[in-house]
Amino acid sequence: MSEPFRVLSLGAGLQSTCLLLLSEYGVLPRLNAAIFADTQDEPDAVYATLEWLTAITTIPVHRVSSGHLGNDLLHASQRQERHTAGQHGQPPFYVKNTPNQAYPTADHGGRLWRKCTADYKIVPIRQKIRALLGLKPRGRVPASVRVEQWIGFTVDEIGRTFCSDVGWITNTFPLILPLRMRRQDCVQWFVQHGYPVPPKSSCTFCPFHSNSYWRDMRDKRPEEWHRTVAFEAQLQEGTLPGVHGTPYLHRSMIPLPLAPIDLPETGQEELFCYHCNT
Repeated sequence: MSEPFRVLSLGAGLQSTCLLLLSEYGVLPRLNAAIFADTQDEPDAVYATLEWLTAITTIPVHRVSSGHLGNDLLHASQRQERHTAGQHGQPPFYVKNTPNQAYPTADHGGRLWRKCTADYKIVPIRQKIRALLGLKPRGRVPASVRVEQWIGFTVDEIGRTFCSDVGWITNTFPLILPLRMRRQDCVQWFVQHGYPVPPKSSCTFCPFHSNSYWRDMRDKRPEEWHRTVAFEAQLQEGTLPGVHGTPYLHRSMIPLPLAPIDLPETGQEELFCYHCNT
């Protein structure tokens, strides 16, 4: 049986960058390609990682995009385009509703469903895989095609693993098996090889960020903080299609500059998307 086409879902964060370099060093089988799906709203440090990583690896790194997620959301909220609820790469914003009988939740609010990962990560990556294989953008995939998609989850994140929803792609997690590496093992690998430790990869305005992440952005990355605060304010000036209420980035449903981000975490330190944060 022929070797599968091996492709890395590259977020340019810690684990996926480690996977690419482990393949480059021959610790893992040779990747055919790495694909970075760019929402155009990653932290500046992620783009810096992508730049130096592309310069040192011999594995082809492809950058794809479904558009500028933040701008697309603002356009939709300002009704410059017509969209139905959840159609435009909707992130899982926290939404606070005006108290009424239609929304009988305890705090009159909650989190939206997530569609940004599918529209701005999974879809463009799969489109690029098809193109690399010489397949048409749509249609049946020949039974002989076997794609092994690497995803950078570590042993301490084993609960995040998931199966592909299409038969021609098999999701694999080499940091878990065969390497049995934890997140800290990846950090040590970068230190031992003299590389900078990559930052967390995710959109700057992702509602899954922890208080510690928001504090780090405010205190150490003021330009990104001001951009993110401005994005939330602009988003709240409009109306997201099909959303009845005001969207917020912080779980307290308080504007980010006033949100209680200096409080310690009360639950999970950081929530994750499937294809982000690697």
